Amino acid sequence: MQKFLMALFLVASLQAGQAVASPVELLCELGQKLSIAGDVIADNIIELGWKGRMYRMQRVGTSTGAHRFEDPGSGLIWVSIPGKAMLLDGRKGQPVANECMSRSGGRSAG
Repeated sequence: MQKFLMALFLVASLQAGQAVASPVELLCELGQKLSIAGDVIADNIIELGWKGRMYRMQRVGTSTGAHRFEDPGSGLIWVSIPGKAMLLDGRKGQPVANECMSRSGGRSAG
C-alpha cells in the first residue's frame, strides 16, 4: 500500500529548474508496459513513456472527475479514474493500453 501511495502521490515539479520525479512503471492488460512521471491528481503536466518515447501530457478538464491528460502532437490521451487507467489513441478513437496498474501494488494508477 505504501508503494502504491508513493507512486500515486509523486511530487514532481516541472517548474523552474526542479527535476521531474522518476517514472513509475505500469503494467497493462496483454502485457503492455508504460511509465508515468508526475502526480495525476495534482500536476497539470505529466510525462508518459510509451513504446520507447516520452510524451508530455497536458491536463484537460473533465466534468466527471476523471484525470485526463492529452498530447496534441501524438493524439494520445491518458485517462485515470479510481480502479482503472488507460491510454487512448484519440485519432483512431480506440484504446491502446487498458487496465494499467502499478507494478508494486497491483492497483490502478488512478
